[in-house]
Amino acid sequence: MAIETSRGKVIVLCHWDGCIKYGPDGVYYEGSTSEYFRVKQKTELNRLLDGLYKRFGLDKEKSKFVIWGKFPVLVQQSKLKYLLLPVVDDSSFAAMLDIPSNHPSITNVELFLEFKTTSDDVLDPNSCPNPSKRQRTDPNPSSEGCLKKALTFSSGVVSKPCLSSSLWLDDDHDMRFKDIDELKKAVDWYSMRARRKCVARETEKKDTYRFECVRTRCNWSLHAARVEGGQYGLVEITKYNATHTCSPVKSDFVADEIEGLVRLNPTLSVQELKKWWKEKLGYELQASAIREGKLEVIKRVYGDEEQSLRALPKLISVLQSSNEMVMDWRYEVFPNPNFASFSSLFWTFSQSVKGFQHCRPLVVVDTRDLYGNDDVSPRCSQFKLMIASGFDAANRYFPLAFAVTREVSVETWRWFLSRIREEVTQREGLCLISSPDKDIVTVVNEPGSQWKEHRFCLKGVCSQFCDVFGDELVRLVKKAGYSSQEREFDFYMNDMKEKRPEAWKWLNKIHPHQWALAHDNGGFRYGVMEIDTKALYAVFRDFRVAMSGVLVLMFDELREAFDESFTCSGESLNRGDVYTKPVMEKLEEFLRDYDAAAYVITPLEGDAFEVSRNKKWIVKLNESICTCGKFQGDKFPCVHALALCEKLRINPLKYVDECYTLERYHKTYSAGFSPVPEVSAWPEASGVPTLLTPKVEGKI
Repeated sequence: MAIETSRGKVIVLCHWDGCIKYGPDGVYYEGSTSEYFRVKQKTELNRLLDGLYKRFGLDKEKSKFVIWGKFPVLVQQSKLKYLLLPVVDDSSFAAMLDIPSNHPSITNVELFLEFKTTSDDVLDPNSCPNPSKRQRTDPNPSSEGCLKKALTFSSGVVSKPCLSSSLWLDDDHDMRFKDIDELKKAVDWYSMRARRKCVARETEKKDTYRFECVRTRCNWSLHAARVEGGQYGLVEITKYNATHTCSPVKSDFVADEIEGLVRLNPTLSVQELKKWWKEKLGYELQASAIREGKLEVIKRVYGDEEQSLRALPKLISVLQSSNEMVMDWRYEVFPNPNFASFSSLFWTFSQSVKGFQHCRPLVVVDTRDLYGNDDVSPRCSQFKLMIASGFDAANRYFPLAFAVTREVSVETWRWFLSRIREEVTQREGLCLISSPDKDIVTVVNEPGSQWKEHRFCLKGVCSQFCDVFGDELVRLVKKAGYSSQEREFDFYMNDMKEKRPEAWKWLNKIHPHQWALAHDNGGFRYGVMEIDTKALYAVFRDFRVAMSGVLVLMFDELREAFDESFTCSGESLNRGDVYTKPVMEKLEEFLRDYDAAAYVITPLEGDAFEVSRNKKWIVKLNESICTCGKFQGDKFPCVHALALCEKLRINPLKYVDECYTLERYHKTYSAGFSPVPEVSAWPEASGVPTLLTPKVEGKI
């Protein structure tokens, strides 16, 4: 028997028939009946419970004990505060029994006993006409002692409060709390667990309470009332609908919540909406869920293409006034000058124009369906999206300029590329990277073209090659294109010539400097061989919404990208870093994979050195070139240059191009975006007719 009445290891003081309260020193029990027991140090909880059932003469099948411990915690030197510890298993009971050993000033262990009935026959239905007037019969008439008195109900009056809820809210409708504050705590904790905000609402009747979920059209509700005739302020649940008809993870429910806010200001960022959600609903929602919800709202706000085009001029106007948006309309005016058929729209932001000054002299252009690629979005738009991007110091695409047009042609590319040169940048020595599209080639080769160099995306070259000759020899095209040395390039080209002369002849018509890294004399392409379309169009995310919606969501993504890059680069600068993470990781990779002692360094004429291992390379540090081709291609030291620097005891970082510095990276994103006012304050667009989609031209 675990409970002893004579000698034992630990003195346990059990309280019942009272109330748990909180004071300056923590939890305590008031107005209780108490009794001492002696309990062995290693007693299991079940043995304690067996002893309690026997001591009070209770039936295990119809009742159960809930035990709380008064557990001490050291909050200051020699100062203890007592917490309420649920004693639910052997581990928690052992922690209580260890208290005298851990705190010599405490001579006994205090437990608070509560009692719950588990049998259906403990309630008298005839004595419970309504939830606020409950009567309970003695769960065990034959039991004796104070515990029995604590559970006896007569004439609807509770003789002593018995708190069965313990601040926990579940699906049990028959829960009682010692006061309204305890019920509010239970609702608050439930809200945190359920990730839904449930708040108190005003009621007309005194001593009645109502809680509801703040989510729109959610049916969750809880009603409670003070127990009539009670002497201890007990509050019990009278009606409880525990089912939520809302869901925080479905975009339509999120959209319902934020729709009013987004309609007032469609340009609110995801972070701003996330903050609002936390303040209003009491819990955080992932940015992805907010983004999907906003996408759904934008679809509702701007509707189809025709509705979207009508809203576009005013949206353009507010972005011009608030964020110095630069744009160029193209539309065909009808005989009625108040209407026009939309043709094209070019736009950029002053933030991108300023930031590009700190990027490398390289521009990538591409085009796709406005709604995205066919494999992502089977629904197609009647408009095409054109994009121009630079590269920042972290080797990431830097969104530069955009256009939406009815069709992509020689004339359209001439207009788009001229807008870039006139509105975005007049820098000299720019290299353009594009697909080998014949329309782009025609425009770039025209007299007066301001592009110093034109390079092709290797993926586009392979795609055209595959269309003509199949995919059998595509691997040779890729290997030849990625070769950094001319002899390797020649090897793969000769291999192709032997296997299929007509394929070699077709490929040989394209100038090697336009598609092969080994012939990129001057390193104009900075090692960029392919256009990563997923990364290039990251600010569009395949929105699949009408044009005005695309512009609103893209503005949000662009602003977020600027803020994130500016913050991260600033933190790196504050840490004392000089170069961006990608180039430093590449240099660290070189250091891990090479053995400097294995290279033989031989001085040559001038400032040239021969670096040899199994092969020989010529390195000229002052010119940042190596015969391997990677030094001049990537604009930072190759492994052979690192070996030479190690031999000469020179810091190789001095040969990393300035385009990779964190200072440039930070300046690229330093021009932040400004808040956009609410729709009610948007200026009217002057001089722009009502725009219609091409399909309704005949109606005017």
